Amino acid sequence: NSDSGFTRNFFIEMILDYVFSCLAIVLVAEYAIRLRVQAEKSAEEANLAHFKYLNLKQQVNPHFLFNSLNVLDCMIQEEQNAAASEYTHKLADVYRYMLRSEDEPLVKLREELEFVSRYMDLLKLRFADRVELEIDVSDGDMSREVVPCSVQLLVENAVKHNAVSAANPLRVRVHATRSSVIVTNNRIPKLTARASAGMGQKYLRQRYKDVAGKSIIVRETDECYSVILPLL
Repeated sequence: NSDSGFTRNFFIEMILDYVFSCLAIVLVAEYAIRLRVQAEKSAEEANLAHFKYLNLKQQVNPHFLFNSLNVLDCMIQEEQNAAASEYTHKLADVYRYMLRSEDEPLVKLREELEFVSRYMDLLKLRFADRVELEIDVSDGDMSREVVPCSVQLLVENAVKHNAVSAANPLRVRVHATRSSVIVTNNRIPKLTARASAGMGQKYLRQRYKDVAGKSIIVRETDECYSVILPLL
């Protein structure tokens, strides 16, 4: 009887060990499958975000070129030959930066602001003293990083969405804090404002999300409009 009891207990233990081993294998397999599904989902989301970024990028850059060529065409029609020639050379410098930084996820703030200054030279040829740019950034913050063309795009949007005049010039200020660079402009509503697709802001939001998992912040009042970009 003792031998049969021992044998019965031994088989029960073996069966229990087998059951627990099977359960453990099932749980491990289920966990591995769950991790794989999550990884595939993350990869899908990353690919979708990258696709959205590329789609937005393809729409933003031609928009800039279209505006620039319109300005050049106006100068030629008005026979401003010297100004048109200078504009063409400065436009080439601007595009050189855009092409060089096209595949870079981030650039130094110093490089971006040098680019913005060259872009402002283009605006000055068109608007003279009707546009003003103030840059207030410390040397330490200049070594931080931003998305390429991000500050320039905000300056471009400020010109695009405001009425620019000698009596009421557009003033754009760029300054930095510990964690961000802020681009602010005074608001001068146009009499016949056109609806905007917000392509530039969509581009910046998507790019900062892809590169750093961070968001841009927009703040506006009746007097001014500010966009806060993370410093990386």
